[in-house]
Amino acid sequence: MFGRPIALDVLGIAPIDRLGQLTWLGPSSIVLFGLVLGLIAYGFSIANFDRWMLLLVVGTFTGAYPLMYFAQEFIPLTAAILVSSALVLLIIGFRAATVMPLRLAVFGIVLPGTIILALTLLAAIVIRLQGILITSAGIALFILAMVLMPRIQHLRPPPAPQPAPA
Repeated sequence: MFGRPIALDVLGIAPIDRLGQLTWLGPSSIVLFGLVLGLIAYGFSIANFDRWMLLLVVGTFTGAYPLMYFAQEFIPLTAAILVSSALVLLIIGFRAATVMPLRLAVFGIVLPGTIILALTLLAAIVIRLQGILITSAGIALFILAMVLMPRIQHLRPPPAPQPAPA
């Protein structure tokens, strides 16, 4: 009708498929974000940030990718990315600010989420930069782990003394 071939959208065959690399970049960025959240929550001993909160925040983060993927059918790619990311990060930031101090929520949850989303989308759109971006994200994760792991070790209570055998 419009002079273009019929295109079926079966989870990956979209007429404008510039986010096709998200099929593998998306899940790996979700795992990375979950690791960062776990390190932040344990490193700063946020008692309210339990398994269920982690699942809710990571699940909300996960929703950004299909939202932007399918939104690119109706609005320009840049708008789909920005609106989807902003909506998801706003929800995550609001929820995180209710269970932890605002400063920690912004710099420990929302900022890493924004950086991970930006790196993932840049790697999906500019394919020639994937190697350097993935390597940079891995190095940043290890640096964060090196900074926060001593805090986690110091927060654990010492083991209880074992009674002597009779």
